[in-house]
Amino acid sequence: MGGLTASSAPVVAFFDVDETLVAMKSPFAMLRHRLREQGDLDGSAYRVKVDPIRRFAAEGGAPAEASAMFYRAVAGVAWDELLNQGRDWYAQLRGRGIPFVEATLRELRHHQRQGHLTVAVSGAWAASLRPMAEDLGIDLVLCTEPEVDEAGLLTGRIARAMFGSAKGTAVRDVLAERGAAAGECFAYADDPSDLDMLRLVGRPTVVGDHPVLAGMAAEHGWRVLSNALVPGTERIPV
Repeated sequence: MGGLTASSAPVVAFFDVDETLVAMKSPFAMLRHRLREQGDLDGSAYRVKVDPIRRFAAEGGAPAEASAMFYRAVAGVAWDELLNQGRDWYAQLRGRGIPFVEATLRELRHHQRQGHLTVAVSGAWAASLRPMAEDLGIDLVLCTEPEVDEAGLLTGRIARAMFGSAKGTAVRDVLAERGAAAGECFAYADDPSDLDMLRLVGRPTVVGDHPVLAGMAAEHGWRVLSNALVPGTERIPV
């Protein structure tokens, strides 16, 4: 089995996705695509849904609550429809050039060559994450899950959030289930809300220059990677 240490324990590499592996908030990018397909060519319908969330985030609102606002904005949509649209969105984006963070993508490929288990741990939804994970060959996706009613429609509520302490719990569960030694495992993230995940492994890496994480990295000797993009691509704004 690949990725084994001398003690035969697997090595796991955990990756936050949005702003760590790819320079965008993928659910918002996918929502913009969905609304354009429905005729929102000037972006007005998108702004109606997103501007309150954008203002909330700009004022320092918690990521989990911003996510809850997002799901309330898409209540009543069929989940299967969104999953299908996610594949279409990603295929179109792939043709234009996906703004992957170059250093993080390089680390992902390194772990895969070493036979390590690669895990996406993200506050985003499966509709945008699944096609990306399949394209990149990521082994496991742990993400925010919307509540879906008996008719298959989003209720506007969240069944399972994947932010902050929930990421820490998810990492602990994977380490326990796989019999991995935390000290030999890796995590990559860009935001202080990911600190629970970073602190749980022996080899944490900060992506980008957030001052809080930069301070933690300096204090604890964590690695820091540039968040520069793969050449020829541009960040997708919210």
